[in-house]
Amino acid sequence: MFEEGGGRADSTTGWAHVANHDKAATVIDTILRLDADETYTKTALSEAAGVSLKTLYLDGTLEELVTVGLLEKHEAEGEETLFSVDNGSAAFEAAEAFDTAAATAGEVDN
Repeated sequence: MFEEGGGRADSTTGWAHVANHDKAATVIDTILRLDADETYTKTALSEAAGVSLKTLYLDGTLEELVTVGLLEKHEAEGEETLFSVDNGSAAFEAAEAFDTAAATAGEVDN
């Protein structure tokens, strides 16, 4: 069911990556608003997104977001794992474009 890195074997499309993780959309929304020059602990990401750390850990949301390129993982032996926003990735740019398009869709339709 799970591949190495937290990805699910059945996540073959971008939307499947989001759908297979209950709070992924909430975390992605948060990632789009974080400072790309900062690093964040799992706890800090959990708090910023308003999603329990247990939820992020149990369903592998953060690992999945690393796999698709929205987050970068920084590991140092004996230290807590840190994450940063990968704002230069195709996935980040697509998420940002979707965010903008969805936010302005109502304006265009009126």
